[in-house]
Amino acid sequence: MPALEVVPLTPAIGAEVVGLDLTRPVAEQHQAALRRALLDHLVLFVRGQDVSEEDQLRVAAIFGPPVSASIDRSPGAAPLLFVTLEDTADDPPKADRWHTDVPFVDRPPDVAVLSMQAAPAVGGDTMWASLYEVYDRLSPTMRALVDGLELDLDLGTSREVVRKMYGDDYYARVVEPATFSRHPLVRVHPETGRRALYLCGAFMKGVAGMHPHESDALLGYLTSILDDPNLSCRWRWATHDLAIWDERCTNHRALADHYPSYRKVRRCLAGEGVPVGPR
Repeated sequence: MPALEVVPLTPAIGAEVVGLDLTRPVAEQHQAALRRALLDHLVLFVRGQDVSEEDQLRVAAIFGPPVSASIDRSPGAAPLLFVTLEDTADDPPKADRWHTDVPFVDRPPDVAVLSMQAAPAVGGDTMWASLYEVYDRLSPTMRALVDGLELDLDLGTSREVVRKMYGDDYYARVVEPATFSRHPLVRVHPETGRRALYLCGAFMKGVAGMHPHESDALLGYLTSILDDPNLSCRWRWATHDLAIWDERCTNHRALADHYPSYRKVRRCLAGEGVPVGPR
């Protein structure tokens, strides 16, 4: 069986995988290679994969059991295995901000798999940043501070997005009574043992135990590090490209420069776990 070719995009993050057909079952040898490549490069890209929903879930299952993206984690709640996002002239892009997906539940997802269903002719790239690198750029004194801190999380600015996607009844039944989680600001990856600054974008309500102005100042500084281009990679999409990324140690943002052009993506999630801090 030929070996996969893994081509790094930058020294810090990102690699393209060549030699896979993800519309068919993936051999165990290649599954192991994909898992290793994801740990090494944090986000993987495979071009030309016209995958069905069944295919996409099979790819996700390489990294863990598929998990729901719904905030409704009550017993008996219907799972939301796919989230489809469409950008149109009447419904502008909403994800042009650094974030990680569904961090506000007790057991956030480990890995995301996204299929580009319809790419714009120009623009609409997505960027990923390494949260390992963000942590590593802190001084020893700052690391000692953040190692002991926790984040209070909620839906933030996504509340209205959820209301628009799922309706007022869902919002009143699920979102308004929901409670959200507290997680460590520094997250130790369960497989690599590396520390990542677990930044969660607009889902960060604040640092637990700090006054709002203190929390805003600290998180404002930490999130500003994401703007260093040496920490990130950028992917120019073509229709049917597939991306796989580790939610535990990355942030991503979908650039909005393609507006008002049409763009459609379909995402599913796999694996879940309680974030663990250094202490």
